[in-house]
Amino acid sequence: MLRIFLTVSVLFWNQLAAQKAVDEVLDLCEDDNCFSPAVVIEDKNYDEMEFKFDQLVETEVHTVNFKSAMEIGLEKLFNYSHCGNAAGTVVPISAPWGVYGYLENGKIQQKFKVFLEIVPEVINPPEPTDPTVKTVFIPPVWYFARGFDKKLDEQQIEERVTQLLKDLEQDNQPFNETFFLIAFYNTHGLMGIAFEKAGE
Repeated sequence: MLRIFLTVSVLFWNQLAAQKAVDEVLDLCEDDNCFSPAVVIEDKNYDEMEFKFDQLVETEVHTVNFKSAMEIGLEKLFNYSHCGNAAGTVVPISAPWGVYGYLENGKIQQKFKVFLEIVPEVINPPEPTDPTVKTVFIPPVWYFARGFDKKLDEQQIEERVTQLLKDLEQDNQPFNETFFLIAFYNTHGLMGIAFEKAGE
């Protein structure tokens, strides 16, 4: 079952209108109580989103592509959430899950940080037993984001990241160019690509 979930969850999707995907995220999270943006400002062909607070379990993976990073990372994180922690308990998780990728001179590096959301009701998540896994608390943060809800292959995902990077540069937006975020909201294709807004 875990292998099927991992296989499905690492599929990538073709682009639709960004606002449609953002609306889908907001509707999904309203129904399922997943972590959603507190503020969404519609921009040209991407949106500005503020997330108020977040707690994650994450692991760093050095590998050649997104797919293998997600497979390796999610396996470790699911182990954490299913009793692989100091308390030996189930730690509830929620959408989104995803990966931070790193850029150097505009090129995606072979280093990724895979994450899962821990539900807000868990105030003090237990420590992981795996030393390569850690829990983190993320303060309020703004992102420039673009939404998608159809399959993208590895090359298409890289093209979408590069295109968003170029669009933000062309618009003289203040953003952190050293890493990007890919967040998955369901196993049917709803995802977003984002860069963190600088100076907030």
